Amino acid sequence: MRPTIERVQKDVSPSWHFVDYQCTTSKLGMQCDWHYHDEIELVLYHDPHYVAPGKIIIDDYVGEAAHGYAYLTGPGLPHMLTRVASTATPERPSSSHVLWFDQSWIQSLVVTVPALSAVSDMLVRANKGLMLSKATFDALYPLMNGASQLKPAAQFVRVVEILMLLCEDKSAQTLTSRPFCFYVAKDTPILDKLEKAQQFIADNYDAQISVQDICRHLHMSESSVYRMFEKHFADSFSDHLKNYRLGKACEMLVRSNIPVSVVAERVGFSNLSNFNRQFKTTKGMTPSGFRKLFG
Repeated sequence: MRPTIERVQKDVSPSWHFVDYQCTTSKLGMQCDWHYHDEIELVLYHDPHYVAPGKIIIDDYVGEAAHGYAYLTGPGLPHMLTRVASTATPERPSSSHVLWFDQSWIQSLVVTVPALSAVSDMLVRANKGLMLSKATFDALYPLMNGASQLKPAAQFVRVVEILMLLCEDKSAQTLTSRPFCFYVAKDTPILDKLEKAQQFIADNYDAQISVQDICRHLHMSESSVYRMFEKHFADSFSDHLKNYRLGKACEMLVRSNIPVSVVAERVGFSNLSNFNRQFKTTKGMTPSGFRKLFG
């Protein structure tokens, strides 16, 4: 299943958008379907009265969505949320706080304000998703809570403060195993090749494709393609394709009841034993065990 794109309606600034979501009643099974954004997303979960943690999936990563957790996801990184029992009441509400911001705008901000140069490194890390430290959550919460009600100038100050906190979090954990393309400026000549390579894999991952197929599609030499993947995807072509296929397998396992053998075939693995071995090596569990997390 392909993730759907969620369009963020930015009513204060075209460059960022704050939202506060509050829940004042006990609910079961709250869910945010499989989707992605063009923007970078920062989300905090504040629910000190939860009964059991929910689950968040960011590409092929599975983690908890509970009080004290904060996640940063890069543009185009698919994710979804399932939540379970909370004891929220009007007197003790649970909440989540979200900030979306435009990556191109941040890059232009860094050019204008060199003191923010550390933000560029954070953007690269966000492409694979980050789980932020508890200390960063504690520092972010007062900045995020209620920010949607501030005037634009005050919001801008909050955004800059938040960016600096994100840059300073040296304990943030990288989440996904699939290497997403590092940020490339829109006027960079290689960008067209990168986008075509990604689209070719997205369209053909279920077939037995090779690096030679990519070369013919891009009109590039084999050595140039290898260098492009190593530089801009931080991985080899074969590992990138394998991890992309495993990410698609995770989607199918979560969103359908298709037998594991059929999932393996549909994502391009001709050998079930190899699929099971690769999945367990990458995810630390079997495909069936992964599916049971969402049963």
